[in-house]
Amino acid sequence: MVAGLFEEMERARALTLWITEDLDDAQARARPDPDFSPIGWHLGHVAWQEEVWLHRRIWGRPPIAPEHDALFDSFRSPKETRSVRLLPLSAIREYAARVREVSARLAERDHESELLEDGWVFRFLANHERQHAEIIAIARLLLRLPRAVESVANDGATAEEGWHSFPEGSFLMGADDPDGWDNERRPHRRHLSSFLLARRQVTNGEWLEFIEAGGYQTRSLWSEAGWAFVRERGISAPLHWERDAEGSWRRFTLRGWVPLAHDHPVAHVSFFEAEAFARFAGGRLPTEAEWERAARGDRDHRFPGGDLSWANLGMRRGDTAPAGGLAGNVWEWTSSFFLPYPGFRPCPYRGYSEPWFGEAHRVLRGGSYLSHSLMARSCFRNWLEPHIRAYPAGLRLARDGRS
Repeated sequence: MVAGLFEEMERARALTLWITEDLDDAQARARPDPDFSPIGWHLGHVAWQEEVWLHRRIWGRPPIAPEHDALFDSFRSPKETRSVRLLPLSAIREYAARVREVSARLAERDHESELLEDGWVFRFLANHERQHAEIIAIARLLLRLPRAVESVANDGATAEEGWHSFPEGSFLMGADDPDGWDNERRPHRRHLSSFLLARRQVTNGEWLEFIEAGGYQTRSLWSEAGWAFVRERGISAPLHWERDAEGSWRRFTLRGWVPLAHDHPVAHVSFFEAEAFARFAGGRLPTEAEWERAARGDRDHRFPGGDLSWANLGMRRGDTAPAGGLAGNVWEWTSSFFLPYPGFRPCPYRGYSEPWFGEAHRVLRGGSYLSHSLMARSCFRNWLEPHIRAYPAGLRLARDGRS
C-alpha cells in the first residue's frame, strides 16, 4: 500500500514540476496579487509540508534547514513579505528534490504511526500538493504566463438548457472519504425543500447579455457589499476578459489569449458578481446542500454523475470547455457560508479548515479545469472570500421548487 500511495505523491509532484519548470527566478518571485503568494513560495511550501509530516513527525528526523520554517510555514510567514524573503528558485528546487529523495528512502522502512494507517499521510500530502498546483496555475494566469498544453481536437457539445427537478426530502450529506478533509465530515442527514437546478453553468454568452443590459451598473441587482466592491474597483466584466484590437472579446487562459467562446461557462467572477447575475436571470445561487444532493444523485455517487470520463479537469486542455455537468470546467459558487458540519473535529491540523469557518467565506463546489479529479468529488468543499475573482469560478442557477 505504501508504495502505491507514495506513487500518488510522485504523480502530484510531477504536476507541480510541470507547471513550474519553465519559470525563471523573477517569475517565481513575483507576487501576482495581494491575495496570493509567489509561485516559488508554493513550491517550497509543499516540500516543507512533506518534510514536517514525513521526516519529523513520523521518523523523528531533525529539520533539513530549520530556517525554512519561518518562510514556508503559512502561519508564521506573513504573505506580504514572502516575495522579498524568498530563496532563489534554484535553491527551492534543490530543497524540494532533497526532501523527496529522503522521503523515498524513509518510505521503504517499516514504522508504527497512526499517521500511516491506511496510508493517510501520503494521501494528505499528495492532495495538499495538488491544491497548490492549482493555485500555481492561477498565479500564472494573474502574471500572464501561459503554459503550453496539448491541442484539443474536439470541443464537445454544450449541455441543453433546462432544469433538473428535485423533490422535497432528506439525504446523507458529507462523507468519511479516504481522500476527504476534515470539513467534509461527518456524514449527517440534511432535509431540503424541493428545488430546481440548471442543467449547465451560466455561459459566457449569457454573461455578455448581462453586461450589455447594464448589469454592472444596475444597483438593484447587487448587495450592499457587492455594489461597493464593483464600484471601488471599476469592474465591468469578468477577470481576464478584454477586447482585442478589433473590439471583440477575448479571455486569458492557461493556453494564453483565446477568443471568447459563447458556449463555455463564465469563469473568474466573484461571489458578488455571481449573486447579481442570478438576480438578473430570475434565479438564485444553490445552497451547497442542494448542489451536493444533485451531485450524489439517487446512488450516492462519489463523483458527480458517477464517473468523470466526460469532465474537464487536470489542466489537460488549459481552458474551459462547453458548459455542462457538475464536475470540472469551473468552480461553482453556492450561497452557503463555510461552516462546520455537526460533530466536526479538526484533522490533520487545526489550521486547515477551522480558522476559516464563518461568514467571511462562501463555499464553492465541483472543481475547475485546473483541479485534480479528487477536488471534484461530490462532497469536496472549497471556500473563498466573496471578492476573489482569480479562481476560475462561475455559477449554476437554482430556483425554488413548486410547492
